[in-house]
Amino acid sequence: MTRMMILARDAQVYRPLVEAAGLPGVVLHACETVAEAMETVGGCEVILGQPDMVARVLPEAEKLVWVQSTFAGVDALCAPGLRRDYLLTGVKGIFGPLMSEYVFGYILARERQVFEVRAHQQRCTWQPVPYRSLRGVTLGVCGLGSIGAHVAETARHFGMKVVGYRRSPKSFSGVDHLYSGDAFHGFLARCDYVVSVLPATPATRHLFDRKAFSAMKPSSVFMNVGRGSTVCEADLLNALAERQIAGAVLDVFEEEPLSPESPLWTSDQVVVTPHIAACSFPEEVAGIFIRNVEAWQNGSALSYPVDFEQGY
Repeated sequence: MTRMMILARDAQVYRPLVEAAGLPGVVLHACETVAEAMETVGGCEVILGQPDMVARVLPEAEKLVWVQSTFAGVDALCAPGLRRDYLLTGVKGIFGPLMSEYVFGYILARERQVFEVRAHQQRCTWQPVPYRSLRGVTLGVCGLGSIGAHVAETARHFGMKVVGYRRSPKSFSGVDHLYSGDAFHGFLARCDYVVSVLPATPATRHLFDRKAFSAMKPSSVFMNVGRGSTVCEADLLNALAERQIAGAVLDVFEEEPLSPESPLWTSDQVVVTPHIAACSFPEEVAGIFIRNVEAWQNGSALSYPVDFEQGY
């Protein structure tokens, strides 16, 4: 028998989804807190869980061989000093549509001046506002994994020009022009909107700094749906104050929850959302886990293995 644990704040939602698959030879434990997990994790070989919670039980998980993350971001399990003697798999293919909905919801709200129109309505003012079509506007996607690829594909449906940036020069057909390596600032200079979907790694920490923001158009908008550590928030605030860029839409931050004292809350150039661009829906994540369990039991390769060094 294989002992498996679900360790997530919504573990009791995951449990019936996994049990319904009728996986043979599995004893399943569902824990909604780290304290509860500590009682049984020592005997578990497999954990389906939230990375931040799993990281806290790693020292006690003596028989652990595989962790399936419920989140796209696994940086909590890739931090220096944590054990890496197990297989870590992520989730892909389910967050792209959600991220695209978020990104284009705010792009369209900005271009169609939805917030301004709403303010006019509240004042009972009939005031037409100018707008531009998205056709021909340049969207830059920084990070071209499954999420970035979906954002780029969605942009094409609006007739936007799409450019992309990735660290390696590996080809990618989903953009009009691909930048890589040292061409980062040249990429930024092309964009009307810069959308970052980058993971948290040592190489991406504070990639968006003073030099990066100064390379962008004064009319451009920065959108971060990747990880907060990729942005130097002090440099972003300075770029906004000096009108080096026109605005920012931020769903992730270096410290979460965002401090009530942060100037980002009150800036009229910034939209702040509480890390909600793409939630993990248990039905979809459970499906990935079940297929991976079946592969694991059959001795086949698992989908979406994570490289601890790269962080994705």
